[in-house]
Amino acid sequence: MRTAWHRAFLLASVVLAAACGRMSRSDREIGRLLTELDGYVGAREVYVARKQDQMQALSKLARSTQDLLRRYELEMNIAREYFAFSFDSTQVYLKHCQELTLQLRNTDLYNQASIELGHLYAKAGNYLEASQLLYGQIDTAALNPSLKADYLWYLYDFSKDLAGNSGVAEQLSIPPDASFRPRLYHVLPKDSDRWRSVLRDEFIDSGRLASADSVNRLLLSTVRPEDRNYAIYAFFQSEIEEQRGNQPARMGWLIRSAECDLINAVRDYASLTMVAQNVLPVDVDRSFRYLRLAQEDALLYNAKLRPWQISRFLMEVEDAYAERQARANKVSMVSSVLLAVLVLVLAFITYSLVVRSRKLSRMQTALENSNAKLAIANGELSSLNLQISKADKVKEKYIIDFLEGLSAQVSLVRAEDNRFRNLLKQGKADQLLKELSIVGRAEKARDEFYQTFDTTFLAMYPNFVEQFNALLQEDARFHLGKGERLNTELRIFALIRLGIDDSKQIASMLDYSVSTIYNYKVSVKNAALGDRDTFEERVKQIGK
Repeated sequence: MRTAWHRAFLLASVVLAAACGRMSRSDREIGRLLTELDGYVGAREVYVARKQDQMQALSKLARSTQDLLRRYELEMNIAREYFAFSFDSTQVYLKHCQELTLQLRNTDLYNQASIELGHLYAKAGNYLEASQLLYGQIDTAALNPSLKADYLWYLYDFSKDLAGNSGVAEQLSIPPDASFRPRLYHVLPKDSDRWRSVLRDEFIDSGRLASADSVNRLLLSTVRPEDRNYAIYAFFQSEIEEQRGNQPARMGWLIRSAECDLINAVRDYASLTMVAQNVLPVDVDRSFRYLRLAQEDALLYNAKLRPWQISRFLMEVEDAYAERQARANKVSMVSSVLLAVLVLVLAFITYSLVVRSRKLSRMQTALENSNAKLAIANGELSSLNLQISKADKVKEKYIIDFLEGLSAQVSLVRAEDNRFRNLLKQGKADQLLKELSIVGRAEKARDEFYQTFDTTFLAMYPNFVEQFNALLQEDARFHLGKGERLNTELRIFALIRLGIDDSKQIASMLDYSVSTIYNYKVSVKNAALGDRDTFEERVKQIGK
């Protein structure tokens, strides 16, 4: 059985490769980028280990420094490095920087650490703490021009984040981000990265997407693909492409953003989650793999914003599971229908052989006085009896195979359904994701169905492919290698040979769309010898 599944898998791979050849250039590019992203996902632990080694070295240097001002500078640098890697570590270092500034009695440095801490709370989704710190504990009158620019920039970023995540528990009265732009244009150095980012946001909000694109691509040109800010600018480029309605370009920029996050060992991100959401309809396993990684990183980062965002995606996961279950049920139903059809066909064959046997018996009685003719009749009778015996064995073998296959499939579906239902009731979403990421029973059942159908049909009509090719032009004929079974076109016309000529019914049995079945039929009939309108009727006469 394993060998049969292996052949079916190889056949499915060939069909998939042929389909990929017809994909558009943008689809091929997205496929290439996703394969590249898989490589970065596989190397994630290497990037994390490199980040941890870097942080340990910086922490060791800071602990060995006796000068308070120098230690403050080192720990502020460590906090910025930890900012997107660990919420808890960043918070610890920023609060320690506040303590150091109290010993140094330096108000400017204290305000700097406090502003950075408020920014951390805002990015992590701790909006109430961010509001209390940034709006309630910062003496804006005491800020120097540099800190004033940082303060206004973080308030602007806070306002944008709060507007984009309005479903959180805290309901705060924060000025809209647009209200900060005039002051930011005034305090930020013109043509700096922050100044251009504010300009880009203004263009996006006003629908001036061409201008927004120009500004953001200018920002992208100032950084390398492995720089942390590249992930941020690539994410905004995906937002611009989404508003333009260019989904392939949007997907490409999301993937590049996710790759940059992985390279920099960032754990507080959105790009990979959005990539998982976009690939879910076409690649469930890959979507689950990306989503599970994003969830792990969000929990390790230990802020409340990202896990909340990912949890909203779990409903789509449940829908994907339900769709997969429906497909498995559909394959089971088609298998049952095909079993019934094959039983009827085998019964008809048996009946035909019995009728022929009776005729030969009458011939034997009429010719019993002729030794020569009797020997011939006896030979034919023996041959026919052998055919009957083989037909009975074929019938029994394939009926048993179908019954055993359906029984095993029903037991497997029931066991998995019960297990997944229990996991959902127990709230074990992580375990459910792991279970679902390796489940491919619909595809396995479909491949096994194809394998069983091909084997059974070719056992009944061993010369079908040769006789079918005789109806086609030379360059359109199908040449199967040793050990190969039927391809999609041959399966469609095999069902027509069995009397199933309704495209909708064929599409249901083979798990294709009606339009796909129609296109295959038209393509083959266009290469037919003689009148194409009678092609299907000639196919039905094969083997008679």
